[in-house]
Amino acid sequence: FLIKYGNAYFSDYVPPEVDAATVDALCQAAQLPASDIEEILPQFITDPCPPWQVLAFTFTNKAAGEIKERLLSTFGDAEIANSVWAGTFHSICVRILRKHGDRLGYREGFSIYDEDDSKRMIAECLKELGISDETLKPKKVASYLGDAKNNLITPEEYEITLDATTKLIKKIYPLYQKKLLENNAVDFDDIIMKTVQLMQDYEDVRSYYQRKFRHVLVDEYQDTNHAQFVLTSLLSGGYDNLMVVGDDDQSIYRFRGATIENILEFDKTYKMAKVIKLEQNYRSTENILDVANKIIANNKGRHPKKLWCAKGKGELVTVKESPDAISEGKYIIEQIIRGVRTEERKYSDYAVLYRMNVLGRSLQTTFAKSGIP
Repeated sequence: FLIKYGNAYFSDYVPPEVDAATVDALCQAAQLPASDIEEILPQFITDPCPPWQVLAFTFTNKAAGEIKERLLSTFGDAEIANSVWAGTFHSICVRILRKHGDRLGYREGFSIYDEDDSKRMIAECLKELGISDETLKPKKVASYLGDAKNNLITPEEYEITLDATTKLIKKIYPLYQKKLLENNAVDFDDIIMKTVQLMQDYEDVRSYYQRKFRHVLVDEYQDTNHAQFVLTSLLSGGYDNLMVVGDDDQSIYRFRGATIENILEFDKTYKMAKVIKLEQNYRSTENILDVANKIIANNKGRHPKKLWCAKGKGELVTVKESPDAISEGKYIIEQIIRGVRTEERKYSDYAVLYRMNVLGRSLQTTFAKSGIP
């Protein structure tokens, strides 16, 4: 809609030929089906946004591809679909670094190290510094470095804590970064951090992208980390047109550095923000949502919301508390066998969800003993 119609909602322009009859007809038109309204909308086009001025951060490359497919089906024009900058934070940042990486000392065609490449280079650093990989595993070092980069902490800014490991990381971090640059390479966590550094240190690069992107949109905002928050703020700083979608009750990536405060404090960070709650659920029944609402209400630090649906009450939710894993497995087996024998269900009608892999092993053993495939 931004590309097709612009933003007439905020426009106070009134065409000179409008009379009372036209206004009345438009008021009536609000009740028309969407297909009929679309015939009227072109007369409200107001400063439409060129597709290349839209930046959409998605959580996966697949989601970015779907945006482009939908644009293609809407406009029937591949150029429009491909002109929108849609992609993950990392793919968008790589695109920017490929163009301006020389400012940070990278040569054309720099490499992006994967997890194994990074561990090998960390092992080299440990060896060079005389630190035994028995004392400090490369995987643990990579985790500390990743946390630092997600929080935009440079080698110079890295602080030593009471944890003895940080003293070693303080030595490893600058050497690791030096070796990466010598090898004309970045690791995965560098990608966003280096883009932020580029924007902060070079005013001409920052203003170029701030002028370029009139609208910045972010999906799954509850799972963004500090580096992504700062990057988003920088890129949207030209027009202040930032729209994010997310659910603070679905934040599951804190262990990967996600900062829930990004979404909880969005309307405090961006004072002009309008918050729109999308509370209708299209998948579940009322009983399921009632249970979910009661449980979620206990969460601390959240925006209150009341999920609802139009699917009716549905079946009741059953809660079974078992004293141990064996009893739990037995109960699950009984439910499945009863359904197969008395309700003509198939084994493939059932799914069992569990929180940890260790719980799955005891269930598999129970299934095997009961002859359930």
